[in-house]
Amino acid sequence: MMLAALEFEGVQNSWLWLLAVVAGIGLTYGIYRGIFMRTGRRFTWVLLALRCAGLLALALALAKPTWTRREDRIDPGRVAIVVDTSISMSLEGRYAKARKAVERLQSEILSTASDVEMKVDVFDVEGNRVAEALPAEPRHERTDLVRAVSSAAAQLRSKKLIALVLVSDGADNTGRQDVSRLADSQVPISCVGFRSDPEASRLDLEIKAVRALERVMVNNNTMITVTIGKSAGPAVTATVNIKRGSGQPVAEQTVELGSGRDEQQVQLIFAPAEAGSFVFTATVHTDAGERVLANNSRHFPLEVDGDAIAVLYLEGFMRFEYKFLRNRLEDDPDVHLVSEVRRANPHRSDSGVAKIAITPDLLKNFDLVILGDMESAYLASAEYKALINWVDKGAAGESKRANSLLVLGGYQSFGADGFHSKPLAEVLPVVFVESGHVQAEDPFVLSLTESGKRHPVFQITGDRVADLTMWSAAPHLLGSNLVKRVKAAATVLAVNPNVIGDDGPAPVIVTGRYGSGQVMVIAADTTWRWTRLTRVTGTSDTLYARFWSQTVRWLTGREITERQADLTVSTDKPDYDVGKEVAIRVVRRDAGDGTAIEQPVVEVLDETGKATAVPVRAGSAEPDVFLGSFYPSAGGRYEVHASLLADGHTVANRTAEFLVHGSALELADTNTNQTLLQSIARKSGGVYVDVDEAGKLADHIEPGERRISKVHRTEYWNSPLLFLFFLATITVEWVLRRRNHLV
Repeated sequence: MMLAALEFEGVQNSWLWLLAVVAGIGLTYGIYRGIFMRTGRRFTWVLLALRCAGLLALALALAKPTWTRREDRIDPGRVAIVVDTSISMSLEGRYAKARKAVERLQSEILSTASDVEMKVDVFDVEGNRVAEALPAEPRHERTDLVRAVSSAAAQLRSKKLIALVLVSDGADNTGRQDVSRLADSQVPISCVGFRSDPEASRLDLEIKAVRALERVMVNNNTMITVTIGKSAGPAVTATVNIKRGSGQPVAEQTVELGSGRDEQQVQLIFAPAEAGSFVFTATVHTDAGERVLANNSRHFPLEVDGDAIAVLYLEGFMRFEYKFLRNRLEDDPDVHLVSEVRRANPHRSDSGVAKIAITPDLLKNFDLVILGDMESAYLASAEYKALINWVDKGAAGESKRANSLLVLGGYQSFGADGFHSKPLAEVLPVVFVESGHVQAEDPFVLSLTESGKRHPVFQITGDRVADLTMWSAAPHLLGSNLVKRVKAAATVLAVNPNVIGDDGPAPVIVTGRYGSGQVMVIAADTTWRWTRLTRVTGTSDTLYARFWSQTVRWLTGREITERQADLTVSTDKPDYDVGKEVAIRVVRRDAGDGTAIEQPVVEVLDETGKATAVPVRAGSAEPDVFLGSFYPSAGGRYEVHASLLADGHTVANRTAEFLVHGSALELADTNTNQTLLQSIARKSGGVYVDVDEAGKLADHIEPGERRISKVHRTEYWNSPLLFLFFLATITVEWVLRRRNHLV
């Protein structure tokens, strides 16, 4: 509401001002009438008007005209409801009752104060204002009722606070028994408490154990075995589910538990939809009331690997290259290997030993085919045709992936009866010399070309200088097939520097495109020395393992080509205790295209969605490895989000998860404390009610509001323009009168 009026602050007695104005007007008129009668000039009346205007301005300044506006604003009466959101409220279904009680109490307060403006503010046990709805589950691990109530009151100290309501089980674990501090509250504190449920105390469901594989494959079914127990009480129907975070269950099953004590194992099957490191939760619940709900769930970590790279490896002879390469690929968790080596005598056609037949139906299940040392006759014409078509056309269906071929060197594969005499020759990026092979007495160190130095298959540490040093110190290869020429558009990655041809050193590793697929030829047949000789001397065979793993990934399009793969984030463990250090490791990789890659940005999100920025730093020894630390203050499931910026834009996001085991302080005593709540209400002048009667508290809250008036004043007399107008009119009148000799 707004009121406005014009007031003359300098006018105390209006009749005196009226008399003075009349007298002034009469006197001025008499003076100028005399001048007019004496001179007979009409200009005298102009002078009279100027003089009257000046005197009027003077009168206004003395009367002090002021425009006053008064604005009345209503400050609604405030009721603060503090809800205990600690873990102890999960016992016996207390929290669900508390949420319903708050909704009912809010409705009652607002309905009973229909003629008075009221507002209800809700706070959690930490004193934080609840902007929308209360959290779905109580998660705070400590209860300090005095601090919670005092914090809520402090935040509303500038408002019209009418009443405070505390909804709690009274399980204050600060050790404080004296609540006299709350007796000084300016408003009464009413309390809503709980009585222990004797029926619920008989029943307690518990997740006793969760058994799962440490690593599973994405989109593949994995079995989770959940052991649930029941302490006592009647027979119940319980539901067991698996979910990630607050999302929908990924697997669910209903189980019947008999009366009394019971224990069962439940097997749940689901297929993870994405790869990464995750924390899943196994939960059991029933519609019947329970004594303890905090033990109804259990977190467990799960490492989900991406789709396996399906590799078919066919070998014509039992040799070291086959043995070590097969073992390497079988040890790679991202590779699903099907291998076969010919065991029959190649010089006998009646051996009767069956081999894998290369057919279109077989090839559609693989991403990469490796052909070892074999004569061309080992495969039939139909098999060559199916293989060439498979590489050319790629995978059918929605995946539309490229299919690739890797051909290894050997005495037969590129010898006189090798692949050059069959249709496969058109697929290969090189043309070999018939029967040409450098003998074992001519060992050489593989030398990388400029293209090879930049190629992903030769990157070991991420440091190009260190990688070249490792390759130059790698064990010697004992020979390689001779290449007659390299086809157009092929790329030479590595050469034999000891053999010089017309076009320079002899190519050893060559790649090329054929249709939609990728084809690689490795003319050497002794890469096994990179692992066997290093292990004999007690050193790591990282070079061998990285070379073959990255070769398979590059050929199948799984190498690091996208920005998403240029960033990885991980923690040193899957689970921690509250307050313990969580070591976060972030690794970035420069794509090598000149883009300015910035430092990763890392933040940790708790189960409520609250984000905490974590600073990370890199050392001079490893400039692309960033380390940071986070100290969780509460239990639950956490997510680590890392993002990578390039030229001011986000180009990669990665997420990891870890679990924090909460404190058992809240569950050390499962009893309610009605006495403490009653003491708070009595000392502060409030009332205590049971949670089922929370709505009755509205009758004990006296509605009220505060009216605040604000006056806006505009002083028209206190203006320099008015003063200047007075001076101007008087001065002009006097000057004109002097010039016209009317003085």
